Amino acid sequence: MSIWMRFGGVIRVGVVALISLYFMALPELDVVMAQNTQLDVDELLHGEALAKTNCGRCHNIGLDGDSANKNAPPFRKLGERRAIETIAPMLVNKESPEHTDMPRFTITAIQAMDIAEWIYWVQPVAHGKRLVKEYCARCHAVELDDESKHSAAAPFRYLAKLYPVAFLEEAFAERIETGHPDMPVFEVRISQLRDMIAYIETIQKP
Repeated sequence: MSIWMRFGGVIRVGVVALISLYFMALPELDVVMAQNTQLDVDELLHGEALAKTNCGRCHNIGLDGDSANKNAPPFRKLGERRAIETIAPMLVNKESPEHTDMPRFTITAIQAMDIAEWIYWVQPVAHGKRLVKEYCARCHAVELDDESKHSAAAPFRYLAKLYPVAFLEEAFAERIETGHPDMPVFEVRISQLRDMIAYIETIQKP
């Protein structure tokens, strides 16, 4: 269930001020979101459609590529500029955007939440987690408290004890053998691999 859906009963029936207070009361919400990729499909698709219509002329709203407007950051980089949970209140309150030529448009609280849902979906860590679960979870433990299904597959949360996690990019890019002996070969783009590493770095344990 979506992080928005979990608390949606409070958020969606409240006024804009209540939404803002709600986010302020949950300083660790971004941590929760970073560990949750089971988002509501309807909200996600609605957010994507709204982003295409209202934001796509300037911003790149996808997983890779540059924005048409050089002053408009790609959506996947917005998490570097601000906490994702602050975006919905910002849109509703029509606060100053990063680029001053951003057009104003009317938006409801629910629409703003769904756009923010989409923005979270394309963040590198969230995307990386989806890829890791797709390609690696059949053997490796890929979260903070799960167990590897393959006895020779190291839990990802302990990879930093073996070698710097950043080295994985070069290892996979050059097809260097890594991991357990029967580890299957899979192909991903460099941008996808970097997102996978971004996620893996967030779950490392000392």
